Amino acid sequence: MDKTNFRDLDQEDDLLDVEIKVLDAQKHNFNRNYSSRIQFHPFTYFYYIIKGNGKLSIENETVDVKDNDLVVINSNIGHTLYVDNNSDSCEIIGFGVESLSVSSINPNNLNKDNSNYFHINLDRKKYNTDLFNEIVNEFNSEKLFSKAMANAKASIFIINALRYNEEKVTVSHDKKVNRQIDYIKNYIDNNYAEDIKLEQLSTMAYMNKFHLISEFKQSYRVTPIEYLILKRIEISKNLLISTNHSMEEISSIVGFNSQSYFNQVFKKKVDQTPPQFRKKHRL
Repeated sequence: MDKTNFRDLDQEDDLLDVEIKVLDAQKHNFNRNYSSRIQFHPFTYFYYIIKGNGKLSIENETVDVKDNDLVVINSNIGHTLYVDNNSDSCEIIGFGVESLSVSSINPNNLNKDNSNYFHINLDRKKYNTDLFNEIVNEFNSEKLFSKAMANAKASIFIINALRYNEEKVTVSHDKKVNRQIDYIKNYIDNNYAEDIKLEQLSTMAYMNKFHLISEFKQSYRVTPIEYLILKRIEISKNLLISTNHSMEEISSIVGFNSQSYFNQVFKKKVDQTPPQFRKKHRL
């Protein structure tokens, strides 16, 4: 029997007939003055680096990206792009699709996948990277059946890419985000500087705090308070790079109650102190 790494969380054979639907498609050219912001998409995003070098901060990991790289980032995974110090700009194009999640297989431990993203460099002789421009153009077009055409072109690229990398990835159906949980996430995104407590969030979601933690973690892979901390860390990264604010000012702006606690959490999450991060990544 032919073995395959393609598997579904609930029913393996369903993935053979998965429907690809494009929900977003954009093209950006970032320069070194670009002040990156953390992004969370409620769908899986396929990024292609057209030109330039950069760094993608994905949760607590930093990934170097360059020309012809493909990075697939799963839904609700926080990520930020920085232009590399050795490059003037980074041109990137991408599209987001629903109901699909791609994980890298760990060659040293087949039971431990990287569930956040998948990263490879594309051989342009094998991959039709022109499809990225066609998908973006169709998705943003008002032509007859343009969205259907974008879906079709995205299906061609995704299916070929997954077939070429069948031994490197696992694929599953993405989970739908609970609307109450999505509301809590958006509240944290907009009020991260406030003194947010778990009890407050559970009241807003009409759930007890244990149910909230379970549901939020199922959707976003972290607890609400862990997400709040990650949000504050990502905002502080941007401030360290793009402003001259002191460490005390930054810790206050993002909502930490003391500079020492800010330093402690930042070091734990980033493996660098705030001054070390500023010195290394300063524009």
